[in-house]
Amino acid sequence: MIRWLLVGLMSLLMTVAIPAGLSRLSGVTGSLVAAETAPASLQQGMTHYEAKQFQAALQQWQQANLEFERQGNRQQQALTLSYLSLAYQQLGELEQAEDLLQESLQLLEPGTTQADLPEQTATYAKVLNAQGKLHWLQGDLETALSVWQTSEQAYRQAGDITGVSITQMNQARVLQYLGLNSQAQAVLEQAYQHLQQQPDVELKVAGLRHLSGVLRQIGELETAQTLLQDGLLLATQPNSTSLLLLELGNTQWAMANRLLAIGRQPEAQQYFQTAQADYQQAIDINKVLSARLNLLRLLIDRGQWTSALQTLPTVQQAVAQLPPSRSAVYAQIHLAESLLKLMSAKDESFTHSASSAKLQPLAVAKRLSLAFEQAQTLEDRRAESYVLGQLGHVYEQTHQWSEAQTLTQQALLKLEGIQAPELQYRWEWQLGRLKHNRQDQPGAIQAYEAAVNSLQQVRDDLLNVDTEVQFSFRDDVEPVYRQYIGLLLSKPEAERFQESLQQAIQTVDQLQLAEIENYLGCTLGQVTLVDQVQDSGTAILYPIVLSDRVAMIAQLPGTSETLIYRESLVPQSTFEATITALQNNLATPGRTPEVLANAQKVYDWVLRPLETDLQQASIQTLVFVLDGALRNVPMSVLHDGEQYLIEKGYATAIAPRLEIFSPAVSHTSLTVKVGGVGIPQTINETQFPPIAKLEEELKGIAQHVAVSEPLINESFTAENIRQQLQTGEFNAIHWKTHGIFSSDPQETYVVAYNEQIESQAFNDLILVGSQNGATPLQLVVLSACETAQGDNRAVLGLAGLAARTGTRSVLSTLWVAQDTPNTEFMIRFYDSLSQPGISIAESVRQAQLALIHEFGYTTPHIWSNYTLVGNWF
Repeated sequence: MIRWLLVGLMSLLMTVAIPAGLSRLSGVTGSLVAAETAPASLQQGMTHYEAKQFQAALQQWQQANLEFERQGNRQQQALTLSYLSLAYQQLGELEQAEDLLQESLQLLEPGTTQADLPEQTATYAKVLNAQGKLHWLQGDLETALSVWQTSEQAYRQAGDITGVSITQMNQARVLQYLGLNSQAQAVLEQAYQHLQQQPDVELKVAGLRHLSGVLRQIGELETAQTLLQDGLLLATQPNSTSLLLLELGNTQWAMANRLLAIGRQPEAQQYFQTAQADYQQAIDINKVLSARLNLLRLLIDRGQWTSALQTLPTVQQAVAQLPPSRSAVYAQIHLAESLLKLMSAKDESFTHSASSAKLQPLAVAKRLSLAFEQAQTLEDRRAESYVLGQLGHVYEQTHQWSEAQTLTQQALLKLEGIQAPELQYRWEWQLGRLKHNRQDQPGAIQAYEAAVNSLQQVRDDLLNVDTEVQFSFRDDVEPVYRQYIGLLLSKPEAERFQESLQQAIQTVDQLQLAEIENYLGCTLGQVTLVDQVQDSGTAILYPIVLSDRVAMIAQLPGTSETLIYRESLVPQSTFEATITALQNNLATPGRTPEVLANAQKVYDWVLRPLETDLQQASIQTLVFVLDGALRNVPMSVLHDGEQYLIEKGYATAIAPRLEIFSPAVSHTSLTVKVGGVGIPQTINETQFPPIAKLEEELKGIAQHVAVSEPLINESFTAENIRQQLQTGEFNAIHWKTHGIFSSDPQETYVVAYNEQIESQAFNDLILVGSQNGATPLQLVVLSACETAQGDNRAVLGLAGLAARTGTRSVLSTLWVAQDTPNTEFMIRFYDSLSQPGISIAESVRQAQLALIHEFGYTTPHIWSNYTLVGNWF
């Protein structure tokens, strides 16, 4: 899996979607007509298509179509038209592709699919498969799913086991895209069973490889790894083995990046090493070029400059030997990107090496110029755009702003009339950077705004096409938003600054939504943003971390049209280092002095500039739309030198400005489903210590709110929870058990008896409650859970839970809580919440103050260990 394959995602997306007849995996091993009547151009077109020479494939298939039309062979003509449609889809000309499919379907007489001839039914299945892909590319997901389901039925009727598997894989991608992960998993299991029935061993191996690719793309990395290892045991041909190793290397790389993103570097390094070994083995067996390119980029990403330079000559030689083709163009581009990475590295070990001449901008530009000539010959406008944009990036790196801007604008012109927002945003972003460097601020803002708008179109694809994209989010997507915000806020004295502030917070909101969807791996659909403060005592605060300052935008009651802007000049590196130190010291007992020192710094940067504004507006609740690492620090612990924030009278909450988190008072008393595990357990080699106060906490809560019959210890199982949530009326859930919340759903779970309920299953359980409760689910409390240490986005797990399930508020501990004070906190929290007119955020504050002043837990490690995400009212 390679980060730089961001462009071309739409073509990679449906690798397994090519209808039968275009690849061995597709299930057709020969033509549907006799060899003596099939024109040679049909097979030649297939050969060109497999080589990604789409323009050449078009020419051959157009000839074949004319020949079939002359013969009056409607069935084969219909199939050839579907092939032509696929080629146009690859070239981004979707209207032409749609017209050809409609013509193809018209050639298939009504009732053909009911005929006894398997060949007729198989043709219909293949045409539908191509039509499903077109609907996918057009963004019509429900129709794509329906068409692929019909195609599956036709393949099944024709007795084409592999065709059935192909359409099932495609359906699984749509289901996962729509957030129906359980259904997607079930469909993939069916596809796997069909592959197991495949008598052709090498075809089965190819199927396992493609199925593993789909699983990798939807984040099921462990399962993908297992299937690839199974495939290696079956493979008998060197080419099959090398391709399996290539995909296995991609999967190992994905696993490494997933671990790296959540702060588990030692484990990540092991997977990087394994991926490197897999690529090398694929190269040794069959000299796979993709493995060479991937290995080079992996070495560069890991900073292994000497090894990268040693690998470079063989990669350059292999790429140079490629015949002109779309694959050759993209190989040149990917190699050029690796060279650009090497150029930007600051390492004396190779700066003056023999290879340094090949790392000069001129050498890279010549390579890209050659790729551009090939792309022009192939009439591949996407590739032309890609090359021109990369050439612009070469000039950007050498500070030749004018030349870079001209090339970037040409790259954008090449995309006119082509649906390629995944490329569009990249060059608009580059154009924004270039105009900024040329002091053209209005032009830069306009270009960045266009990039953000393009990202709105492509964001869902970025989140679902490839799991690597999810974990390179901060490299490939987040900077666009952040740099745009920085531009908007760069000149506070400028005219229309209020409009700029409004645009800035709207961009923050879009970033927050993108991050939550990035975490969930699916779109939330139509999400309404809260556009004003709806209660008189609340301020919404936006601390935005920029490269040279922390920008603060405050939205106060009654001032929805006037935003307050303040800023603190502090380098981003200094601010983030302070936040990290504060987070680590808070999670470690006995570090109160260090906590106070850092908490005062953050207060001075974030809140002190707003003190007067908040006091004049009589604010009691501060709702933070937090940025980056700030999310993992409880705002209640910020200290002005004399008092903590909660002691100054402020309740706090974290709330992305989504409609489900808007303030709303529940008019019904809480009815809570309770349970948990207090006995020690070892699950999946992880030890979970006892929670002694489990029953005491649940009994204490029952004194203040109505609770269900508790599920405790052995009875706290996923199945029992499901059954309990399916019956009875309730509007809150309180579970006291161990658990981890991470920015990686695969590393998010809560502990039941003798099992870990992982993220998706956990969400499904909560959904049972929100769908079957008589009233909307108001509150989920997770007592004794924690957020993953080293994962600066771990709170996304809590926000993602709320967003996916429609829960209005989630309250959880941030690190391992001490049992006794945690129980006292929870009982006092429900006591306050049961009082008339007390909000959830204020109830949290009252319980924290009780820990400090009544129970004597003055160390912030104990009392600040709580975060409220969502509705604060």
